[in-house]
Amino acid sequence: MRSTRRWWIVLGGFTLVYLGNVCLAVGADNESTIEVNATQVTEESKQQQQHLCCARHEKMIDVGYGMSDQVIQVDAGHCRRLCPRHAVDDPGDASRPAVQRCPLDWHCRPNSARLERISTLQGVRVIEAVDSCDCTPKQACSREPYTYVVYPGTPHQADIDVGLCMGHCSKGLGCKPMRNRTISIVGPNGDEVHQVIEECGCSDNCYRMTHVETVLDFSEVEIKDGSNSTEVKPLVRAIDVGQCIGSCPGKEKETCLLRDKKDPTRCLAGLYSKQHYCTPARFKIHEYRSRRGAMREIIAITQCACV
Repeated sequence: MRSTRRWWIVLGGFTLVYLGNVCLAVGADNESTIEVNATQVTEESKQQQQHLCCARHEKMIDVGYGMSDQVIQVDAGHCRRLCPRHAVDDPGDASRPAVQRCPLDWHCRPNSARLERISTLQGVRVIEAVDSCDCTPKQACSREPYTYVVYPGTPHQADIDVGLCMGHCSKGLGCKPMRNRTISIVGPNGDEVHQVIEECGCSDNCYRMTHVETVLDFSEVEIKDGSNSTEVKPLVRAIDVGQCIGSCPGKEKETCLLRDKKDPTRCLAGLYSKQHYCTPARFKIHEYRSRRGAMREIIAITQCACV
């Protein structure tokens, strides 16, 4: 009996030691699992801190009145560096997700827009509604792609890259279009002309933009070999005549039309106009000869200024 009791005591001691080791092992595994999960959460939070969302957000605007005299509103949209609560990707284009992830030092800008045609009591209004947004690195002033979807949802739908000027300029200057061109598309009422930006640069609010005129110059005279006859060959000349674009900062100028008789310093009715205008300041003359031999000249703007 005593030997049997001793055997059970020894067996119970071994059992307690085994269970204690098992508990220590399970506790160590749980601690390692908690450490791994904490590391994953820290890495994910770091990644979120290094990136921000770039997405289209709703922006309702009033465009006119309908038949019931109700105000017609359209979602013109705008791009924000804020994650939206609900976002649906474009099912027809997997390359255009609804939400982009931008690094902290990047811009969030419109990438494409629809030209919505809204019928109101005042007529058809064309509204530029932002369709998608994209991330762009901060860089020097340059032309960026910007797509117009013209006549969306109709047989005349077309995509046009009209361009967008954006980027850094030195203090006091802005990123402006330097050269434009026009393209035409077929609409329900015939050809429709749209302006497309070709080149961007840093300039003041009042600046010179490229504008080209072409003329036929008949100045060159060629004498045929072996004869006394001459032949006038026209030369096609493309002349950048330029144009002045932009506005000039300054206060409005008041022209008083009616003053108070008792207090002449008080103006009862006045006419307001801007003090400064963006106008040509310097010119260059280009001469050419017409078909009938007359000398003509074309004036090109070389500099614009606020006057």
